[in-house]
Amino acid sequence: MIGIDGHVLGDKSGGNETYYRNLINYLSDEIQKETILFVSPELDMEMYNYHGKVVRFESTNSFVRNFIEIPKLCKRYELDCMHMQYFIPFRRPCKMIATIHDISFEHFSDIFTKKEMFIQKTLIPYAARKSDTILTVSEYSKKDICEHYHIPEDKVVVTYNGKNDSFRDLNMSKEEIEKLCTSYQIPNDYILYVGNIQPRKNLKRLLQAYVKYAKQCAEFKPLVIVGKKAWMYEDIFEEIKEQKLEEYVYFTGYVKEEDLVKLYSVADFFVYPSIFEGFGLPPLEAMACGTPVITSNNTSIPEVTGNACKLIDPYSVDEICDALIQFTVDEQIKAEYAKKGLEQAKKFSWKNTAQQTEAVYRKYLKK
Repeated sequence: MIGIDGHVLGDKSGGNETYYRNLINYLSDEIQKETILFVSPELDMEMYNYHGKVVRFESTNSFVRNFIEIPKLCKRYELDCMHMQYFIPFRRPCKMIATIHDISFEHFSDIFTKKEMFIQKTLIPYAARKSDTILTVSEYSKKDICEHYHIPEDKVVVTYNGKNDSFRDLNMSKEEIEKLCTSYQIPNDYILYVGNIQPRKNLKRLLQAYVKYAKQCAEFKPLVIVGKKAWMYEDIFEEIKEQKLEEYVYFTGYVKEEDLVKLYSVADFFVYPSIFEGFGLPPLEAMACGTPVITSNNTSIPEVTGNACKLIDPYSVDEICDALIQFTVDEQIKAEYAKKGLEQAKKFSWKNTAQQTEAVYRKYLKK
């Protein structure tokens, strides 16, 4: 049997949860029978397309769960292999698969709290070296992991993230748009950002670019920021106050997928100037919804977007500003990027992700 550590399911943690939620939803019925999904005590499984065995963790403490409870569960259920994200236990009664999306902490020390930095610097390199197989989500991340930790390339398998069929251009009516925007108390013509509110997403520079954009572009549009507060977000709200942007920048908090698709579809365009991504799901989701995208020209992002997005230097406030102006005034360029984005998004699916992951699972299943 294969164990899957699904403690992130239902925790609204962004990409990590999205990855596991879609992975288990798209696993074949055949492989689901060979898996045990370990979840939090209170998770409602009704919302998942999973028909295998479900076992609930007893502890909600992350240290106890990872390093005490999981080894016991591996032994109790005689698992052939356990699939976890980022961290694996020190005592391992079975083989281990670790999904490591990225190692951004190896490149930036100032975008994590001291506690987070210590945990990641200690435990993620350990997981990379001691796991039996590493799954990652882009060729960029594979190369980064292999070079940093001197891991042989054949130990690392790339399983690209995907987008499911719900992400599409909805062609919503005026009434539907009005209802959506009223429910979130946002204007009905806006620029959209989606992602957790934390330093790596580069929101401070986006806000600085937005101030310049609003001053230079008479037709400037409000900015809607979708995502929950993660860590080290105080500077972002201070910037809003300092620049007097309260009337123009709107925060929705975490949004369920059903409404997220609508918010992408309604947006005039999407902006995502992240400074580091192992994959970068939001630009892919936006492209799938037919929304033109401005995003960063670094790390894994060009690998995912191809030439279907306007790529900018995320460290240049002027470049971000110029792209915002261009997309506001030039309908033709937006239409071109929207068309390219729809085609590019077709290359990625969670079904493919699940199939590639299943192939790894089968290597460890005892006949």
